[in-house]
Amino acid sequence: MSVGEVDLLVAIPTYNNVGTVAQAIQAIEDSYQQNFVRDRVVILNVDGGSTDHTTETILNMNGRKAGVHRGITSLRTVHRVTTQYGRTPSQGMALRTVLAAADLLRARSCAIVSPSATLDSSWIANLLRPAYRQDFAFVAPLYSRTKFQGLLARNLLYPMSRAVFGLRIREMYSDEWGFSGRLATQCLDQNLWGDEAVRARPEAWMAVTAVCSGMKCCQSFLGPKAPPPTGSGPDIVETIRQTVGNLFWCFETFQEHWLDRSGTEAVPTFGSDHELTAEDAPPSQEKSFELFRTGVKQLDDILSSILRPDTLSQIRKIAGVEAGKFRFDSELWVRTLYEFAASYRRTVIARDHILQALVPLYRGQLYSFLQEHRASSLEEMEADSEALCLEFERQKPYLIERWKAKN
Repeated sequence: MSVGEVDLLVAIPTYNNVGTVAQAIQAIEDSYQQNFVRDRVVILNVDGGSTDHTTETILNMNGRKAGVHRGITSLRTVHRVTTQYGRTPSQGMALRTVLAAADLLRARSCAIVSPSATLDSSWIANLLRPAYRQDFAFVAPLYSRTKFQGLLARNLLYPMSRAVFGLRIREMYSDEWGFSGRLATQCLDQNLWGDEAVRARPEAWMAVTAVCSGMKCCQSFLGPKAPPPTGSGPDIVETIRQTVGNLFWCFETFQEHWLDRSGTEAVPTFGSDHELTAEDAPPSQEKSFELFRTGVKQLDDILSSILRPDTLSQIRKIAGVEAGKFRFDSELWVRTLYEFAASYRRTVIARDHILQALVPLYRGQLYSFLQEHRASSLEEMEADSEALCLEFERQKPYLIERWKAKN
């Protein structure tokens, strides 16, 4: 309440980030000072129960950098507010706290960023400006990625969400995004915060809410996305449960919007549309093919309840091919995913079991992709990605058919 109304709000969710949070806060303040000198601003830290003095570090920062003291006036004051929303981290609860603050402060433009030491001050401005200056409701980030980075988004999340919802938003699942105060209030008022999909990955739900409400969405290029430290973050099983589970849930929740929609549209993009950079070699995936083959065999009964007989027959067939000749072609991959989505909707078995059954199939598709593109050029990889997107679009009528089917 002591902050009053603001123009801009940047939120930084934390959980035991004492080693990097000071650099991230400094980047936010730098962006405010460089780009929004006369605007009313606030930095909101929402913490999930840190025990390493993360919040104390934020509140005790002295506003100095390289020995230079900032001039402080009533228009340039940078407010820092920190609050703890729970004792365990939750992306959904963190976002709900941010939206409540944005609504209370009547913020016009907001951004959420990760507490990373590599956070650049230009990222803040790139996420805030579209909603602040040009009336966009949702601002998705775009990153510069290496050839073999972000493959779940490249081979599943982006092409599938693009085909279904009709907008070419590349990064719906990210640690950074921007949004308008109007979208914040609309999402805050929805009674969906108890759903696991929203609690786990709320950013894509927020994007789809904007799309299905007819609000303007855009993308803003940020720059290189640093890979997470080795061994950090959830494993592939948990990642698919959170992201693909959220995507299928969005299909169901917003089905009235997309069932009668065809084709896709580009969204306005600020900066580069995307960037791929070279990488010496693909990541090691020696075990992926065996995990795929073993999974298909062990989960045969479960897969038979999810997939159509002809689809499962083709998967069994390629599972019997030797590794050097293995190929999971895009037509089969798309049909498989659409059948998984339809089975998720009908809850043919427990939804969590459906998502877990997808994991070995994704491992097989990943192995196939890496084998095919081990020596591909950047242009060849991008052409292949676009071809996959078009295959998802071509088969969308099949998704609708299976979606409406009773069995």
